[in-house]
Amino acid sequence: MMRPMAMQTSTAFPSTFMNPTGVRHRVVALAMLMSLFLYLDRNCLSITLKAMQEDLPLTDSQASWLLSAFFWSYALAQVPSGWLSDRYGARRMLSLYIFFWSLFTGLMGLTASFALLLVYRLGCGLSQAGAYPTSGNLLSKWVPLRSRALASSLVANGGRVGGVLAPLLTAYLMVAFDPINQKGWRPALMVYGLTGIAVAWLFWWIVRDQPVDHPACNAAELDLIALGRTAATAKTSASTRRLLGGIVSNRSLWFSAISQFGTNFSWLFLITWMPRFLDEVHKVGLVERGWLTSQPLFWGMIGMLGGGLLTDWLTRLLGLRWGRRLPMSITRFFAAGAFLLCPWLPTPVLATAALCAAAIFTDLGVPAIWAYKQDVGGKYVGAVLGWGNMWGNLGAAVSPVVLNWVILGYGWDAMFLTCAGGFMLSGLAALGVDARSPILPPDEQ
Repeated sequence: MMRPMAMQTSTAFPSTFMNPTGVRHRVVALAMLMSLFLYLDRNCLSITLKAMQEDLPLTDSQASWLLSAFFWSYALAQVPSGWLSDRYGARRMLSLYIFFWSLFTGLMGLTASFALLLVYRLGCGLSQAGAYPTSGNLLSKWVPLRSRALASSLVANGGRVGGVLAPLLTAYLMVAFDPINQKGWRPALMVYGLTGIAVAWLFWWIVRDQPVDHPACNAAELDLIALGRTAATAKTSASTRRLLGGIVSNRSLWFSAISQFGTNFSWLFLITWMPRFLDEVHKVGLVERGWLTSQPLFWGMIGMLGGGLLTDWLTRLLGLRWGRRLPMSITRFFAAGAFLLCPWLPTPVLATAALCAAAIFTDLGVPAIWAYKQDVGGKYVGAVLGWGNMWGNLGAAVSPVVLNWVILGYGWDAMFLTCAGGFMLSGLAALGVDARSPILPPDEQ
């Protein structure tokens, strides 16, 4: 029989005299590990792509569509996968998501045609679509309200660690498996696939949907997690139609969607065409290219950690509306400025430094986005995060193709100007976000 969230303990051992167990920390740590592999498998293609183009072979246009394909399926499956996680539970669905995206990544290493690469990349995007919405759902149940933004920033930082490791580890694996030609992309992808499947099993073994379901979670930890929450028994569930209506009629969510579209469109350069920029403009070799490409996401982690503390502090100081709105907006204007500097910088190291600044400012605003979705989503956090991620990743889906068109037609300077414009759009739209506007009335949240 399931225990209630705030479990009544015996008078002999009241929960106030217990030390809370740390199961919630293990759950957050596993969500971070999931996020690491999410970005490791997502971003490795930017390093393997040149070798894949030479081996298969692929044109620049085919390469841009291969990078884009992931984000089309990833974007369009955001809301359905978030709903599935809300319906069937985070433990079951996230374990399945990790298993399938790892399987598709490994299968890419066995592929001999562009068509199959495209299919597997679409499958990878489809499987990864539910990762962050489901993770947000999990955090909303396992993390005390006061620490929600910080936990969100830690999980998002797991993705940044994966993003940092992806170009570095992929470059070294390619060299290790093929020291002469440096084209060991096939075994590198298979290694990622097998280790990801192991992570899926670990997640299933340790995580539970609710704190009350976990045998190692004591009464003191249940009380700590429940602190500040309203009683679930006083609420009713909304229908799917009512939920969708609440999402699409929420003006603030639309501003957030536009902001995420602009951010992802521009930020995606860092994980797609940056290695190409270093190769074509600065003639940087494979391993050095991997090191430089890893730097923006590495330094972005500082912004991610600071962003969680920043939005929590601003919310206490200025209230919920401006505490979420300001980090989401101002950071995008600074990121735009960093991109505008790149055409004027003569060396790959200086250009990379400017891109590092752009990554720091971008990630400084990410925890505010996550916290905002949890603020307005109630028990439908997965669906709301999925809605925002869908629009953000539609921006990511068009980015490789549009930027490739700009590069081929107008050059790299125009490409950096285009990315700066995307960040400006994002910052302006974020000024319309209001975390005081929930998607549904309180009794349905």
